Amino acid sequence: MMRGSTAMRGGTLSRALACAAAGLLFLSACSGEEPDGEAASPDDGAGEADWAVACTAGAVPIEGIGSLELPCLGDDVATAVGTDGARPMIVVLWASWCQPCAAEAPEVEAFFSEYGDQVGVLGVDTADTAEAGRWFASEFAMTYPSVFDADETIRTGLGVPALPGVAFVAPDGTVEKLITEPGITADSLAADAESAFGLELT
Repeated sequence: MMRGSTAMRGGTLSRALACAAAGLLFLSACSGEEPDGEAASPDDGAGEADWAVACTAGAVPIEGIGSLELPCLGDDVATAVGTDGARPMIVVLWASWCQPCAAEAPEVEAFFSEYGDQVGVLGVDTADTAEAGRWFASEFAMTYPSVFDADETIRTGLGVPALPGVAFVAPDGTVEKLITEPGITADSLAADAESAFGLELT
């Protein structure tokens, strides 16, 4: 069994994860709107986040979303959202203000580190600000790409009621499975990917 999490660095988000460990954040999912005063932000006096993971344009649109371009969170380049037509993909909806997302971020990164060559991962920073999203991604050392979706186009298109959410998308763009409850782990993502896509991840 693979290890399902990686170490998290300090700062505001560390405190959010500590709350998660206490079990508080699994009482309910995040709403689709950013709550007043709860968005993650850099520490006072800090400069701009240096997180700059580039995105790769998708070739096949995702069911329920269709042809859509969104700015890449890492470099602000307009990016077609979709699969590469060859590999399945999981789409992870998150936001800097979403506490369950903070608990799940290391798990998604662990899954991507282990299986990213077999299953693509695309993050979607949802109903957020790009600056806060980049700080979140930097804090959790995310190495998979994310697009920036301020208008929640992907969330509503997939029918995800609230953050977090994960869609398992086949190479042809079909959504094979949707998870709308918090609590995923790297191991549960692997098991769900194998079931949804008929794979044996190695």
